[in-house]
Formats: sequence, structure tokens, C-alpha cells
Amino acid sequence: MSSRYYQAAAAGAALIAAVTLAACGTAASPGTPASSTPGTPAPAAATTAAFNTADITFTTSTLGLEEQAAALAGTVTGHTATPELQQFAAGMQAQAGDAQRLRDLMGDWRQPVPAPYSPGSLPAGMMGTGMMNAADWAEINHEHGQSFNSGWLDAMISGYNAEVALCQQELGSGASPQALALARTMLAQRQSRLAQLQQWQHDGQQMGMMG
Repeated sequence: MSSRYYQAAAAGAALIAAVTLAACGTAASPGTPASSTPGTPAPAAATTAAFNTADITFTTSTLGLEEQAAALAGTVTGHTATPELQQFAAGMQAQAGDAQRLRDLMGDWRQPVPAPYSPGSLPAGMMGTGMMNAADWAEINHEHGQSFNSGWLDAMISGYNAEVALCQQELGSGASPQALALARTMLAQRQSRLAQLQQWQHDGQQMGMMG
């Protein structure tokens, strides 16, 4: 990972310049300490990925929404018997991993990483469009059957709409290749899930979502 720096010492006399240049290949051997060259960029500067404020907004805001969605998926069992929602929630849990990838990016950029999401108690920086407050969580935790299905779909659709918007903003303004690649993948997945949830919301009773 480290670079080898070669330093040719210019001689004052023109007659020995050729000798100095000939010896340069061996004089600047690996035995020369790297610290002997002042102003050498720190190795970390070469390995730190480029990013901008749009990348930070994307990772921080999307992380909160992702962890909220995972918490919502965990509420389905015991609150509804609707097979569509049970299967959807199980699929979300099986495909979890984007939240950790967002955390990893923030760590790579040496940015503060929010504390793990706790329903009803939002860490600083996580409050935003699509996020549920304590009253929202209290309500959904007391609902069952059809009322739960309706509230759950509303919360998930709101969260996924916010994620789609954040992914689109990142693709338009982000700088990090890793964040851009993640936003591209997430956008396609969230749009697909959002379409499914919106269809269930529209056709809920016809699909038997009576819980």
C-alpha cells in the first residue's frame, strides 16, 4: 500500500552529475526511511474514499428508515394472521443487510455513526420524513387484525417513499462510488416493494387482509 519515493541529490559540480544519476538507482534503495521525505501525504489520505454532504445525508437518513422498517417487520407476528404481510415481513428479515452496509460506509468516512434504532426513541439525526414517533409506535403496537394491517401498510409505504426519494437524491448529487452503487440497488428494490405494498393497500379487503 505504501509508495516508494526516490530522491536524486543534485551535485554542485557538473562533472559529477552523471555519477550521481548513475548511483541514484542504488542510493535510493528500500533502506531509506520513508520519514526522510518531508511533506509526504499520510497513507490514510490515499485510502479514504471520496464523499460529500449528499452521501452523508443519504447514509444517515436511509439508515434510520432501514432500521425502522426492520423493527416494523418484527411487529407482524402476533398482530396479524394475514399471510401476505407475514411473508413480506419474513422476506425483509431474510434480506437484511443494507443497514450494515450504510453503517460501514459511515465508518469508512470517519463520520459519527448513530446509535442502533430503538422504536419510539430516535437518535439524533434520524428524525425525518417517513420516520415514526413514539405515539405512532404506541398506536401500532396496540393494534391487531385489519387495523394493524392498515397502520402497518401506511407506515411501510411512508418509509419506502422516503427511501426512494433519498436514493434518487443520492444518484443526482452523491460523490462516493460505493454509496452511489448502493443507492442504485436499493432504489430498484424499494420501488418494487413499494409497488407491492401500495397494491395491497388499494385492494386490501379483496385480498382478504382481515387479520
